Amino acid sequence: MTYTSLCKVTVSHTYYASNICECLQYQASQETITMMSKYGFVLRLMKDGFELYTSSSQPIETHLNYITQVSGGTSFEFIGITTDPNFSNFTNIPMNELGVLTFASDQTVSNTSDTKIQLAETFVTDTTAHKTIAISIKFEDLIRLQKTMSNLSFLIQLQARETQWNYYIVNSSNQEYNELAIEGSDEIQFTSPTETTLQNGQKALLFISKTTKIPLKNEVTYTFDLVNTKQTISGDRKEVLIKGLPIPNPQNLQIQDDHTIASLIYVYI
Repeated sequence: MTYTSLCKVTVSHTYYASNICECLQYQASQETITMMSKYGFVLRLMKDGFELYTSSSQPIETHLNYITQVSGGTSFEFIGITTDPNFSNFTNIPMNELGVLTFASDQTVSNTSDTKIQLAETFVTDTTAHKTIAISIKFEDLIRLQKTMSNLSFLIQLQARETQWNYYIVNSSNQEYNELAIEGSDEIQFTSPTETTLQNGQKALLFISKTTKIPLKNEVTYTFDLVNTKQTISGDRKEVLIKGLPIPNPQNLQIQDDHTIASLIYVYI
């Protein structure tokens, strides 16, 4: 039996260094599964999305119009379920709201390329849904687009959440440090330290990334060092206390008084 590609859906995420949304598992809705089985469609799952094939020898338009006439179906419906409980934290969606990211083939972004059609994102509040994303590929769009694109490919681009990074430096060694600072990137600067008290009563020095919001990543993109300026007979000398400070865990987020979102990183020296 010969199968012809009907369309491909690729899901990317800027949180991952691979730019692949590595934490999503895809499946068709029950109605779509029934339709696929009855009318000769096959779903092939891939690491970065999925591809839909047809075994029909009829033209796509004829085949899909026939399905609509006899079954009333007008679209293929798919869902993505996350395997990472922190997905809603590291993805740029409303905080503290339960919902589903929805995408439809008739809702596209204006900068769609010649090779891939990027679908627009809509967040729908839903407190009962177990799915993370929902994708609707409509028959009428498949018919229209197949006429001009031989390898029809849709792109879903998810964005990482950008946060203010707050480093809490806890001096657990009781050593004296003259002047602590966080350095390492010309484009991202940190404030001078301010003394603060943690919830457990420990004293800490707080460093805050300034006006720049930094996107969360699953791997190190920006390298920051904790340095101390020592006063010596020959003058001030910088020493690196920690080379490569840890990056934020997306689990540790905080909505601040000004409604900005901060990543909290605790470092013990």
